[in-house]
Amino acid sequence: MKNLMNNKYFRKIMIICFVIAFLIAVYFCLGVPMISFVNDHESLQAYVDERGLAGWAFFSLLVIIQTASNCIPGTPFYLAAGYILGGLKGALLCDTSATIGNTIAFILGRQFGHKLLDALFSKDKLASIENLMKEKNPILLHVIFMLLPLPKDTYAWIGYSSGENVITWILLTFICRFPHIFLYTFGGAMLLEKNYFVLIGGACFAVLVYFFLMLYLKKNNISIRK
Repeated sequence: MKNLMNNKYFRKIMIICFVIAFLIAVYFCLGVPMISFVNDHESLQAYVDERGLAGWAFFSLLVIIQTASNCIPGTPFYLAAGYILGGLKGALLCDTSATIGNTIAFILGRQFGHKLLDALFSKDKLASIENLMKEKNPILLHVIFMLLPLPKDTYAWIGYSSGENVITWILLTFICRFPHIFLYTFGGAMLLEKNYFVLIGGACFAVLVYFFLMLYLKKNNISIRK
């Protein structure tokens, strides 16, 4: 019995180590070169201008990979898109790409995520977590994660627990991610124009919106539990 327990713990540790090593490898092998590429705004602009639609399709693919990877930060991509395309167009491109990436994670999580979690946690523990998500209104939980500065890409991998269909997932993700992404693309556009006053004002406004939204959610905590 003791050997069986030791084997279970050893397997869990090995799985966790493999996942961590895989994410680190993805970050350094893909993430670092990708971030370096988009941070060079002049080269990125020249690349897109030279290739046109194909150039933006490639940039969109980078954002999809970044979002689905769950280990590459999205801020450099959003700033670059705003810097080159402007706030609104950059946000629409990044939001569409991020939604595709999150949807890929959502589908893969639904297909394979449960098997991985089964190897790490007991079935009772998983059942209690899924029940907790359903009790706390999964749609509202999805909206909160996508709207607020929370780990959206991580949530996408376990979003299947909400029981949403793919169409609902896509619509909610696209709509609720947009304001957060727009803040960064707008910031990139303002940096290009050196309009620091508007940039600081927009940042302050965003902080106030998030603050009052958090207060509202805290005040209505009872209704969320229902």
